[in-house]
Amino acid sequence: MKRLSVALALVFTVLFAASLYYFMPRATKVTISGTDVKRMDRKGAEPGQDRTRDVRFVYATEVEGGKALALRNEDNGWYFKWDSGDIAAQAMSLAQGESAEPSEGEKGVVLVKYYGVRIPVLDLYPNILSMEKVANDYVHIPYGNIIFLVVLLALFIWGGVKLRRFLRAAGAKAKEITGRGSH
Repeated sequence: MKRLSVALALVFTVLFAASLYYFMPRATKVTISGTDVKRMDRKGAEPGQDRTRDVRFVYATEVEGGKALALRNEDNGWYFKWDSGDIAAQAMSLAQGESAEPSEGEKGVVLVKYYGVRIPVLDLYPNILSMEKVANDYVHIPYGNIIFLVVLLALFIWGGVKLRRFLRAAGAKAKEITGRGSH
């Protein structure tokens, strides 16, 4: 029984950590290289609904490492993001160099905040939450993520203490009822 509970706790922890990794916003400095709109099939479309939808993509290159990124740009109510059209226009102008103000001959550096991971087999792309022009030496500190994780850790510790106290009290009550604890 002990091994089963440890295995279940481990599975739960791995799934929870994977969910946090997927849904927690991240940021990276990139240069925008292009944008695109692709027509994709809509999953679970009802009869009478459009079976396709337009999905915007932004293509970028990481400043540190030079890794090419393909990022989805769709609205998302969970993150209060309803400006994917504005982000697409901003990315297009940055890719063409119209609104970029490069200093010392460098292409405009943009801080892209996004969530998700790229899984080619499942056709998954990270989704852009926002983008802002930054200096090349800008260092991003994710204060929101830090605060969220500290509060989450405090809640887990508090819940663990409460659970332990409850189990001790329940065990003592069970011993009292069965008569084992009275001598």
